[in-house]
Amino acid sequence: MYYIIVYDVNEKRVRKVHKILKRYLHWRQRSVFEGELTRAQLSMLLKRLSKVIDESEDSILIYTIKSKSCLESSHLGMFQDCEMII
Repeated sequence: MYYIIVYDVNEKRVRKVHKILKRYLHWRQRSVFEGELTRAQLSMLLKRLSKVIDESEDSILIYTIKSKSCLESSHLGMFQDCEMII
């Protein structure tokens, strides 16, 4: 499956959340990541994130897309294409 993950977390935890997500997905913009994950990878990612965030004040949105071929995107301004590191 293809995922887009967007986060809004307390600045004390931003660096940790960013570092975890960067291990699994492509970094697109500040708090936006996307990429393909297996169920096992998604499960591990969510487990790691849940250990870091405070659910009473942080938010992580996960959009699931059946296939990257079903995704259409466009942008304005500078396009950031970062490398994926797993």
